[in-house]
Amino acid sequence: MKKKILVTGPALTTSGYGEQARFALRSLRSREDLFDIYLAATTWGHCGWIHDDNEERAWLDSLITKNIQYTQASNGQPQYDMSLQISIPNEWKKLAPVNIGYTAGIETNKISPHWIQPSNQMDKIVVVSNFAKKGFDNGVYTAQDQRTGQQIPNFKVTAPIEAVNYPVRKTDALEIDLDLTTDFNFLVVAQGGPRKNLANTLKWFVEEFKNDENVGLICKTHMAGSSQIDREHTIASINNILSQHKDRKCKVYVLHGDMQEGEMAALYTHPKVKALISLSHGEGFGLPVFEAAYYGLPVITTEWSGPIDFMYCPNKEGKVKPHFARVDFTLGPIQPEAVWNGVLEKDTMWAFPVALSAKSTMREVYKNHDRFRGQAKRLMQHIEQEFAQDKMYEKFVISVYGKKVEKFDVSVLPKISLITSVFNADSYIDQLMEDVTRQTIFNDKCEWIILNANPEGKDYEEKVILKYAEKYPNIVYKRLENDPGIYAVWNEAINMASGEYLTNVNCDDRKAINSLEEHAKTLFINDDVELVYSDSYIVHESNKRWEDIDKDNCQRYNFEQFSPKAMLRGNLPHNNPMWKKTLHDKFGYFNENYRSASDWEFWLTCVVGGSKFVKCDNPLGVYYFNPKGVSTNFENFSWKQKEEEIYNRFSKIIK
Repeated sequence: MKKKILVTGPALTTSGYGEQARFALRSLRSREDLFDIYLAATTWGHCGWIHDDNEERAWLDSLITKNIQYTQASNGQPQYDMSLQISIPNEWKKLAPVNIGYTAGIETNKISPHWIQPSNQMDKIVVVSNFAKKGFDNGVYTAQDQRTGQQIPNFKVTAPIEAVNYPVRKTDALEIDLDLTTDFNFLVVAQGGPRKNLANTLKWFVEEFKNDENVGLICKTHMAGSSQIDREHTIASINNILSQHKDRKCKVYVLHGDMQEGEMAALYTHPKVKALISLSHGEGFGLPVFEAAYYGLPVITTEWSGPIDFMYCPNKEGKVKPHFARVDFTLGPIQPEAVWNGVLEKDTMWAFPVALSAKSTMREVYKNHDRFRGQAKRLMQHIEQEFAQDKMYEKFVISVYGKKVEKFDVSVLPKISLITSVFNADSYIDQLMEDVTRQTIFNDKCEWIILNANPEGKDYEEKVILKYAEKYPNIVYKRLENDPGIYAVWNEAINMASGEYLTNVNCDDRKAINSLEEHAKTLFINDDVELVYSDSYIVHESNKRWEDIDKDNCQRYNFEQFSPKAMLRGNLPHNNPMWKKTLHDKFGYFNENYRSASDWEFWLTCVVGGSKFVKCDNPLGVYYFNPKGVSTNFENFSWKQKEEEIYNRFSKIIK
């Protein structure tokens, strides 16, 4: 049974927590057989929003819309099986029977005491690194009961905590014009502020390489956002540091604001970019360090906090060793300007890189770059293997679901009977036959009952069908003596069907290649569901295949989540339902007196009788808005009076 999961988090922001939320959602998406995903997108400080116009962004938007529709259909009281809350623990609360908090933790040695109570409301906590987990383990305090004044010793988080790292996410490098005049360049990716220690990084670099005119430092940075004002403040802050070294020969380059993944890939792999420097006081995980490492760039950093999880690997002798240039550090209380009450407490500690060690390590990497490049290559190969997407997705799914569940085996699906009424379909029949027979489960799980209602002498469709029937023995073809109407044809096909599941295949519509499989899996997994349906893309040109559609710009049926009231508002299954044949044992067959709405009338009858429907997560069909179609031809609109009759009848029952 799928779990209805509400994900709350800044999934549309450019923040680190935004990437964390997208990783979580990608992981859940990898097992849509286990999760029915709903998204409540939140903000994250002053961070900007992703503006990518791609399939993933469209999918995220669809999850948000789905959640809004579900909330509205539930009169503002949606019911979920579980929640996944992606934020700092202060914001966690009980939203479902099972609640999971997902956080980057804290960059200091222990969490704030303010995190303990909301953390203990969670059934489980997932963090991004073992360092983050240790911060929870170390957060042990003596508290006081506010009602009795009694002291509570050993006040700590008792919810189970598990660390799941990020996966490798390589992408093709985009062209980027850096205009570098220096051949050897260090890279730092850091937001301005106390924790990232950017000021000292700049200062120590300039002090060490002030006389080296062929060495540069690229600062990919910002203060709080990507605005022009932020850019001016950022550059002014950097210039203030550099003004104390006016005689320097080394170069400092500034890259401000957001960059696409492909642009960051170009930065990490640029032939003149030789190493990444990270001298921060602490990282929950250290995503830029991780990215640099899996692109094979040598890393200069301390042996502290999140990156420890991925900066070690076996050397040539098989011994696990650090594969980065290590900078010495001391632990000390965080700076007063870094204190954030309720998050970064004044009595917590983090790392302070040692200036002399940082300078000498930079110099060593510069002098012996080949050695560090070889070390980085070994680390890259290790990370690619151990932190592969499939591995990390599976680990995250197991952590959230609570156990390992093998991927769905389509061999367990029951037989599916496809029913098609052919009439005046010579313009569509060739591509229809190709489209259906290429379905992923057509050969193994389907029978296709095709009833031809064309008058005598109209034989083109039959020739095409018979050609395919010779190749596919699971095609059952029958030529009718006359045209009894589409629903009479469906009823006859249903009586001929030997499958447990049924679905209609319209001659002028098309399907995603996995449409039948996804509908059948959803129906199989949800024992109490008797019909499933999905969204379709709308096209106004005939014979548009799934792969030929510009899905980012195509009009789409965005059907509501199922409820009896939603079914009354419109025919949710529309052109793309799959249902259990047993519905006809319970409720009879399609009313042959209706010309274009008998399916809606039958589905409403089922719903009033207690049947439950479910919407598949993704669009799976292509609906041709055929000007000559049964339901779309203006000349047939007199038939629409029947729809009004249907609505009036069922509106008295469904309240």
